[in-house]
Amino acid sequence: MPLKYYITEYYSTGTRRGLGKELKKHLPYVDTLEECDVFINCKYDAFSQVDLLYDAVDLGKRVINIGSNVSNMSYDSRNKYQIHKAALDKANTQLFYAGHNVTNIKFGYFDSPVQENNHGEKMSVQYCRDVILWILEQPHRIKSITVSI
Repeated sequence: MPLKYYITEYYSTGTRRGLGKELKKHLPYVDTLEECDVFINCKYDAFSQVDLLYDAVDLGKRVINIGSNVSNMSYDSRNKYQIHKAALDKANTQLFYAGHNVTNIKFGYFDSPVQENNHGEKMSVQYCRDVILWILEQPHRIKSITVSI
């Protein structure tokens, strides 16, 4: 029996697009966290990704968090997105060392609706999907990985 996935929408605005849409095209998914085997946590909404991570771990789920390479950087501006993604990374680390099967993927820019005005080089969502699938196939837990152009 194949694994079932619960996939939150990346920057959900009521439409299904970006990485969440790409994942849903290729993975058998369910509509609730409770009925999944693997939770792919890719909806950014301030600290809600951290809350969802803890909820999933409390239910004993395997978790793939979609973080951001920005959490590795240091800015002088008040970049709340960076702080939210750094909190996700820290919570992931805490839970990983407590023995949970959680991974934080810190992607750089990838081709999503959020980045449509960024005309620099970006990874494809298909590539990002393949990174997620690769992690899920590994025999050992992976705490964190940074993937960027």
